[in-house]
Amino acid sequence: MRIAFFHNLPSGGAKRCAFELIQFLSKNHTVDLYIYDQHAEDFLDIRQLVNKTILIPRGNTYGEKGIKRLISLNTVRIASKKIAQLINEGNYDIALIMQCKVSNSPFVLRYLNIPSLYFCHEPLAKILEPHYRGNNENGLLSFLKKLFLNWTISIDKKNALNATLICTSSLYCIENIYRNYGVYAKLNYLGVDTEQFHPIDLERTSTLLFVGALNPAKGQDFIIESVGTMKVKPSIRFIYNFSYGATNFKEQLINRAQQLGVSISFENMANDTELVNAYNQAILTVFPSRLEPLGLVPLESMACGTPVVGIAEAGIRETIQHNKTGLLTERDSVEFGKALNNLINDKTMWKAMSALGIKTVLEQWTWKQSYQKLEEHIKTTLKKYENQNISNQ
Repeated sequence: MRIAFFHNLPSGGAKRCAFELIQFLSKNHTVDLYIYDQHAEDFLDIRQLVNKTILIPRGNTYGEKGIKRLISLNTVRIASKKIAQLINEGNYDIALIMQCKVSNSPFVLRYLNIPSLYFCHEPLAKILEPHYRGNNENGLLSFLKKLFLNWTISIDKKNALNATLICTSSLYCIENIYRNYGVYAKLNYLGVDTEQFHPIDLERTSTLLFVGALNPAKGQDFIIESVGTMKVKPSIRFIYNFSYGATNFKEQLINRAQQLGVSISFENMANDTELVNAYNQAILTVFPSRLEPLGLVPLESMACGTPVVGIAEAGIRETIQHNKTGLLTERDSVEFGKALNNLINDKTMWKAMSALGIKTVLEQWTWKQSYQKLEEHIKTTLKKYENQNISNQ
């Protein structure tokens, strides 16, 4: 099968998903990569996996605001038309489309006239959630800001609905996509490279590990508040790859940690070997992200034998089995601090959760299983496209 693949993802879990799935797809199919920002391959370079890469420049417009944001949307729309034309003329069986850091759902979906499977982790309407809104509701231009936000959300929805089929990474995401797009997506859980992420013989420290971008949606401030409630305060190690905004958030975290007497450190890394070492050195991984679609961090941590303490909301409820492979609490800093304290000090529970976490990932959360499900969705997409053409004749 000949597959055209497009994405414009930033560094992070969604890009890892793209990399791992294309790694499998390219072994069984001819996959061509279409991009409009060469920097999209700075992290986990997919170009090395595919048959060929086609770059249509002008898509490197991420992070713009105001009138520049408007210009960037038009820029990627024009680039998307060119990419779609090449795909339509390229004798492909299907287009596999992943998200865009500029428009969320890519414009390319509008212009394709071949079957398209869109892997969507979450709708753009997430920017209306309280932890993303920031100052959008304040100031003299608040009315115009709201209009612009609603307009970009409508673009995202229109783009998404042009896909033949949508798949997504969790049951929570299926509900969220229906709430915002009015269609039901197919479930395609993600996975872990268990050859890379696995237990190694490193000495455990009393440090809590957090992995994720530096912004309020990830909840680093909540971790500091929770540790601040504990009598014996473990240190916190924050590892991140990029921040996408909130430039003063790191300073806020440092100030709050000083106020509460909590020891914290920051590392910017994208090296998997160092990340595996970090998981294996930590006593626990903490995951307080707000409404995270699924979250690969808990799975990677479990694969390394490090139990996770998280918040019982959104996708983590599907990866962590409470009281078995980790602990889940409400978003209450005192309760979360107690959970941390209990798991750190109960060595029997820690060892049991560590062992079961490893076993669960090996049995249920591998990229091979995720890929096999993706193959099913590809077949479903082709069949649906065929049926739509028959009904339209």
